[in-house]
Amino acid sequence: MENDILYDEERIGTILSDIQRYLNDLEGLGIHSVQDLYDKRNFYASSMVLFSLLNRVFDLGNEMAIAHNLGIPGTYREIFVLLQKNGFIGNDLAHEMVGLVTYRNLLSHEYHGISEETLFRGCCIKASRTKC
Repeated sequence: MENDILYDEERIGTILSDIQRYLNDLEGLGIHSVQDLYDKRNFYASSMVLFSLLNRVFDLGNEMAIAHNLGIPGTYREIFVLLQKNGFIGNDLAHEMVGLVTYRNLLSHEYHGISEETLFRGCCIKASRTKC
């Protein structure tokens, strides 16, 4: 049955490459404290990189759901519900990913109201960051 799974390897490769690039870009911005985001160039650059990063992570989850015939998710949240329900990710990760969906939607739809503190929490996505 594993052999019946058809991954779009080129698309997944591109998504993974983009995720790595965005993580590197985020690290390269040198955001180490909330105060770094008071510089509007840092604020807007970080916002866009985080938004792009989250979109690509969700694209990867969507590719997994489609490849495993879990259905076509109607929302970003549904991607992680399907992956969790079918045993591809655990409850904790599914919960964290749904939280990132909320964060992504904040960046997208409530951009005008996001604070430097809220944005800084998003900048802590990179696992190597320890001062978050």
